[in-house]
Amino acid sequence: MDLVRAWESHNYACPQFKRESSKLEKGEIRQTTSNNTQLTISNDNKSAALNNSGGDPAFDPKSYIDLSLRKDVSLGQAQSAYAELRSITNDTLHNYIAQHFDEAGSELELHPAADFAAAPDEFLPDVKNAQVLAWAHDVHAIWRNLTRHETPEVAADNERFTMVPLANAFVIPGSRFREIYYWDSYWVIRGLLVSRMHETARGIVDNLLGMVETYGFVPNGARKYYLNRSQPPLLSQMVRAVYEATGDARLLERAVPILIREHGFWTSAPHSVGVVDAHGTVHSLSRYYANWNTPRPESYVYDRAVAESVAGASEEETAQLYNDIATGAETGWDFSSRWMADRFNLSTLRTSRIVPADLNALLFQLERNVAHFARLLADDGTAAEFAQHAERRKAAIEAVLWNDEAKQWNDFWLPANASCSGPTTTVAFDRRALNTDAMASNFVPLWTGLVAVSQEDADDRTDAVDAIVAALERSGLLQPAGIATTATNTGQQWDFPNGWAPLQHMIIEGLALSNTAKARATAEELAVRWVRTNHAAFVSTGAMHEKYDVRRCGAAGGGGEYTPQTGFGWSNGVVLAFLDQFGWPEHRDLACTPNA
Repeated sequence: MDLVRAWESHNYACPQFKRESSKLEKGEIRQTTSNNTQLTISNDNKSAALNNSGGDPAFDPKSYIDLSLRKDVSLGQAQSAYAELRSITNDTLHNYIAQHFDEAGSELELHPAADFAAAPDEFLPDVKNAQVLAWAHDVHAIWRNLTRHETPEVAADNERFTMVPLANAFVIPGSRFREIYYWDSYWVIRGLLVSRMHETARGIVDNLLGMVETYGFVPNGARKYYLNRSQPPLLSQMVRAVYEATGDARLLERAVPILIREHGFWTSAPHSVGVVDAHGTVHSLSRYYANWNTPRPESYVYDRAVAESVAGASEEETAQLYNDIATGAETGWDFSSRWMADRFNLSTLRTSRIVPADLNALLFQLERNVAHFARLLADDGTAAEFAQHAERRKAAIEAVLWNDEAKQWNDFWLPANASCSGPTTTVAFDRRALNTDAMASNFVPLWTGLVAVSQEDADDRTDAVDAIVAALERSGLLQPAGIATTATNTGQQWDFPNGWAPLQHMIIEGLALSNTAKARATAEELAVRWVRTNHAAFVSTGAMHEKYDVRRCGAAGGGGEYTPQTGFGWSNGVVLAFLDQFGWPEHRDLACTPNA
């Protein structure tokens, strides 16, 4: 990794790509948002609001951009009234908002899900401990507080709102996150299926499939300001989970052509990358790349502060930094030392110039899922095509991202002078550009079945899996209360000491599905730690949290650009999924262990 860290801090690599076939070219997005209320309260206004807040850590620019225009106020009236403000103070700002806008979240209503039951049939039959089962019912009950539907006005008069219209009810993460999010929804769905809420889970999948039909991909979330990027591609896994729970072949019939379209989004420029190995073979891999190069509207004041911290940056370098910030949000890991040339300096983000191991493993999973669905539908041509896509990606991952010495997968950093000519960036492989830092993402590919596919002999597979387990145990990521995101403590929320529900689930379920005795035992022990820390925090705070400090059982996480949130969709889903998968013996204690 020394080669990576030695790169110049602000070396501009690639210009902003345009997707000519997409409705979402940057210029069109900016035109759309400039006509929408989300920019009526200007970015300068948000800066003034922050200044007037006195540095209040609870200040959140997202709360301004989520405001809805009042029904009796036109956009022109709101803009004119803002222009006439002689000064912006807390009083004038709050009065202006009250006169022209409804509060953030007013376009959503609690949805009484018809498939919610206080005591679902066959709920967690392998949980034998009464205390654990009672708490699991408490977690299950939270779905009632997080399930929403849009008011009819969102579709009928959409210019007033930043929400994009959705046909079905959905589950929000909670707190400031008032809308549906892409990758969060997978773990929400896993929890809903445990809660026997099949209709709600199917509705969420249909919402996301509809987004791909409309936009060509699943946006980061269901807000107009999220239409410049996606998130980790888990839609095929959602389809698979709901199909396996319901057996509804109509879902597969609808999903397959849509998933093929999403696959095209991730395998075309600017997401596609070619890496040439020592034998001259060009391997096709993918990266994250947001279609944006200005401050994110929902985090404008924070992004601008990061850019302004870079002395002497050119306009082109600043645009690239903004792109890497938005691309960081597309990864779901916003933000982490994983993406930084200087681990402790957010302005050195290089997100768009990294080929992530976990992203490519998820795309391998997508390709295998499409092949599987096509076989179930007797579409032999599509099944063969996507089986071949998966084989090629597996070979590319093994050639470029698998670190056989370390027995794990590593991100590959593109050189700063990578060519951007042609439809796909193509670079030569350099082993020194592998990021060998200890990160949870290095072990996520186990979840997607890469080892099981690569090792056909059972003994070889056992040895390969156990070697990966040993690498995980040596990594320093395993902590008393869960798996740390990285081993580097930077103050960013996707770094040590935080542990996140999705990473716990992918790694732990990956270990369990690998089905060696060592992997299974490690998986169950880690699941127990995670359940205990969630329960302890719930008892002490009355809430489920979006992240946890894995150094101490029952400690909530911190760091990042916003205050820690509660709710919390994916945390609830993962706890229920673990209890469903592993059960809980009657005499196993739920309390934190003394050394945790």
